[in-house]
Amino acid sequence: MSTATVSGVWTSEELMKGKAGVPLSPPPAPSKSSKKSARKLAASGKVDPMDWGTPGHLTEEEVATFMKFRDEVEKRGGEFKSTVYSFGDMEGEAFCLTRWLRARKFKYDEVIAMIEEATEVRSSAREQDFYPDPVQALGCEPSVFMAQYPQLYHGHAKNGCPVFISKPGVLNVDGMECITTLD
Repeated sequence: MSTATVSGVWTSEELMKGKAGVPLSPPPAPSKSSKKSARKLAASGKVDPMDWGTPGHLTEEEVATFMKFRDEVEKRGGEFKSTVYSFGDMEGEAFCLTRWLRARKFKYDEVIAMIEEATEVRSSAREQDFYPDPVQALGCEPSVFMAQYPQLYHGHAKNGCPVFISKPGVLNVDGMECITTLD
């Protein structure tokens, strides 16, 4: 799913019923088991528990909380907004905001308190230079480091979690010793 597909402003109607061109959830996987699976619930017209609180599956009450939260994030801006969008533009506004709202079951005051706390933690880490310049921290360009020790985040799993790929077996030890120290 591209950034252009998920980004943009979602309307109340789209938050409840879905946005054209944006898959709401993966199709149900075929199962040999006769037991009811969560994905089969979607085929029967019931809401899949894995889709609760995601764009396209919100109730009117959740949409109202979403809109209020989106306005608050835009109004506060700065570090507060930076904390909310800390994963970058990849996931898009609607998915980003609902991720925070799901964490506190769409309880607005609890979400705001959680973000204020996270903003405070992030700011204290910044004061101590916890997020240094990558070239200064690695001692080389990040692309050179990644060529010696391949690892990356690539897309999302079926349940929406980021996929992290690491290849420790491909680690170039000699190359790593050339660009870094073992201390």
